[in-house]
Amino acid sequence: MIHTRDVDWTTGHLPGQVCGVPGHLRNMLSPDAAVRTEAFEEFCAEAHDQGAVDPCTAVSLPFLFDMADATATPDRAEIVRLLFSVGRAALGYDPDGIYFTVNGVESTAHVDITEAMSVRADAFVRYAADPDPLVRRPAIEAVGLFLADGARAARVLAERLPAEDGIVERLLVVRTLARLAVRLPETGTTVATWLDELIEGPERPPTDAPVRLSALVHRALLDPDRDAAGLVPRAITLLRASTVTPTAEKLCDGCRWCRSASRVRGRDAAPTVRPPHLAVERFDPDHLREEHSPLSSVLRTLHSALGDRTADRTALLVAQLTSPDAATRYDAVAMAKDLPGPLPRPVLTSLLDLLPDDWAAVRIIQGGFSQWWGDRLTVAPGDIDLLLDTLDDHMATLRTAYGPDVWATDDPLVRQAYQEAVMTLADHRDPRALPDLIRSLETRVDDWRVLYGVGGYPQAADRLVPLLADGLRRVDPDRPHAPVPAGLYLSCLAELKDPIAVPVITDTLTRAGRHRSWTVVTDALEALAAFGTDAQPARTHIHPLTDAPDDAVRAAARAALDALTHGRAPRPQPGNGYGYGYGYGYAQEP
Repeated sequence: MIHTRDVDWTTGHLPGQVCGVPGHLRNMLSPDAAVRTEAFEEFCAEAHDQGAVDPCTAVSLPFLFDMADATATPDRAEIVRLLFSVGRAALGYDPDGIYFTVNGVESTAHVDITEAMSVRADAFVRYAADPDPLVRRPAIEAVGLFLADGARAARVLAERLPAEDGIVERLLVVRTLARLAVRLPETGTTVATWLDELIEGPERPPTDAPVRLSALVHRALLDPDRDAAGLVPRAITLLRASTVTPTAEKLCDGCRWCRSASRVRGRDAAPTVRPPHLAVERFDPDHLREEHSPLSSVLRTLHSALGDRTADRTALLVAQLTSPDAATRYDAVAMAKDLPGPLPRPVLTSLLDLLPDDWAAVRIIQGGFSQWWGDRLTVAPGDIDLLLDTLDDHMATLRTAYGPDVWATDDPLVRQAYQEAVMTLADHRDPRALPDLIRSLETRVDDWRVLYGVGGYPQAADRLVPLLADGLRRVDPDRPHAPVPAGLYLSCLAELKDPIAVPVITDTLTRAGRHRSWTVVTDALEALAAFGTDAQPARTHIHPLTDAPDDAVRAAARAALDALTHGRAPRPQPGNGYGYGYGYGYAQEP
């Protein structure tokens, strides 16, 4: 029973405010899972929003510890994780700093929470030996963070390694011990010796290779100058030992297999069988949305430590991208984006070799090369042709497998992989993208996407302008911005810069004026201005708009007339568009 009524919850609140935390704590014990989930969310929103701590957070700790101590508590692992999160957040505050709650009330809750975590640190020692691994995970980290006795913390953590059989928990032990040596330097020698024994100890089975890799990386963090030249080669050797794919004849100690959910085609595709000792859910609490392999947290740490040692990082990334473990390959795609400068050729070719895997292809092209998504993978000018030729070959392979209309295939993953390849070609004005762009406009299948690329093909204006005109005619005058903004079609016509588009834009201007759709009128005027003197036939339609009731329309009309008279098109303004054009906003994906 949670007796929250015996506590003063007004601290940190303004007079008359009601604190909802007591109710959230009671609801965390509800037999209804949905109620509990909502209680955790509302508690965090009120007492731990974005890592903040305040007086009601501190007052909650005794109740949370009582819940964590009771083995019958539902969602007990979430309670322990919340306690760890609150304590870690409090340590991030300056103990001598002055902080205020969102209500403007001065607060020293971070000091109270830090003291409470130290006093109750023995509870985390117990949780770290709990039968439930989900309870143990945050508790292991908490032991290294809150236990004041460094020697005891090191001993407790070191004893957890042989007691754990899960890869997540074993890697957490190694990482937490290394962080303990940083927090309490007096434990440095003990931790370094322990890590050395893991690295240099007797030969172990492949299931221990990830632990040795983690020990190697964290040992290097404690002593960066130690064997700097041999660090990456040894790490690659341990990575390969960690991700050895079991054969059909031997199932790696009888564990179940874990298979990647992605589709892989072609004889050059790497196998998707997961090593059973790595077959876990996403691992690192610091990268929940990115990491798929428990090893990736270790490898990301190593990349950070290597910094600008591009040659070493290149060798490591190639080893990751060519790993037989699909999760390791997928996570390497994200890490490649953090390389400084253009992609080294070995990394680029390793990425492109993954294209037969549709899931990897989407992440590589969409998250890396597509301008629409931010093109975080920079390709050297000399490698552009390699990229585009490989993407074109990839598209041909997909057409062979799924038919000529693969842009509209029912398989969402294949469809996305193909469309991303087409749009990346369009980013570079490659003519090989044009057939798919035209077909999309003709069939109206995901045609909103191609509007961010067709403006780069003035040589095909005779094909594109009628299709864009048809799209404009289909825009609802009462809803000119959904699902595809009229301004986006106008932007494409302006970028094509072919005089055959002027009548189309003029017609749109007239229809929008009748409906008093002033934003579309403004967009049409700006598009006409881009044509300069070539838009003279539209003068009679533009001139009356200099007296329109809308300020933006009047200004755009005057600018358009000036452009028609003097041939000076107004400078395009940056907007929400794709990156080249007039910035008329984003389409809403149907």
